[in-house]
Amino acid sequence: MFNKFVLSSVAASVLFSSSLLAAHPYVPNLNEELSYNKSIIKEYQDTIAKLKKRNAFLEKVKKENPKLYVKKPLYEEKKDKYIYRIKLAGAKAKNLNFTIKDHMASVEMALKTERHDKNGYFSSSQNFYQQFSIPKDVKEEKITDRVNGDYFEIIMPKK
Repeated sequence: MFNKFVLSSVAASVLFSSSLLAAHPYVPNLNEELSYNKSIIKEYQDTIAKLKKRNAFLEKVKKENPKLYVKKPLYEEKKDKYIYRIKLAGAKAKNLNFTIKDHMASVEMALKTERHDKNGYFSSSQNFYQQFSIPKDVKEEKITDRVNGDYFEIIMPKK
């Protein structure tokens, strides 16, 4: 009877210790894993801090120039007019060339930037061209254009 008790106790101890190992597995490189996890957490905290700083800057810019960041439809038909919009994306409207010829409206823009600094000379150019037909129910002689925030608008009154 004593042998059965000892044998049962030993079996219970082995089963109990096995379940403890299963619940808390042995990690061979515990210190390395902890160190790695801490470095990843630090990296994410640094990234989050940078994103918060960038968002604060963007909010400040948006507050200083709210009209530049209002999203508008690029085409709008109203009861008495059509409005076509072109997003300037920070470009100056004075660089735009708007013409009407043969029932077609054309918008062109050529931008060239040059910069000299200690690293050398840098030059870039961008071109934009858009053309569309003027609807038949528009009074062509009454077409106007204007800059509204960060949009170049072409207003076409209906007949």
